[in-house]
Amino acid sequence: MRPAQFGTLAWMVVASAIANPSHAAEASFTFKASYRNVATDPDGVWTGDAFAGGPVTIHEYQLRTASGEFLISQIWNDDCAAATCPTRLLRVEPGGRRAVLVDDMMRQIIPPNDPRFAALSATGPQAAFARSPFRLSDDGKTLLNGDFRFDLGEGRQ
Repeated sequence: MRPAQFGTLAWMVVASAIANPSHAAEASFTFKASYRNVATDPDGVWTGDAFAGGPVTIHEYQLRTASGEFLISQIWNDDCAAATCPTRLLRVEPGGRRAVLVDDMMRQIIPPNDPRFAALSATGPQAAFARSPFRLSDDGKTLLNGDFRFDLGEGRQ
């Protein structure tokens, strides 16, 4: 293969991965929003008992792919343990319908708009986790959260 052809082929592979992150290796979720000291969830992911202990903080991340949009919502409430909090992964259909794919305790994140984020080390595993706390595996079937792995289910409404 001539160098010019190889360069064109490499560019096409990279462009394809960017255009379709569901086929790119471990697509990372991006920070969407934080809702601090709220008594209800503005996005309706959390209801009822999740607010039993009073106001909570909710952090959200999103991933848009050719096959749809994903939303991760982590709530900081009385159910949090030392390093984990209740977290949900939802698939958001084009019409707005949502399906919960994962509902489990996941590593607690520090979002980029939190003052503690600036104090984190810029290198090493903790820094890598802080920048990308949630990733979708290259086959799109597993949610990665630090060293935690969660198989994506079919979803429930």
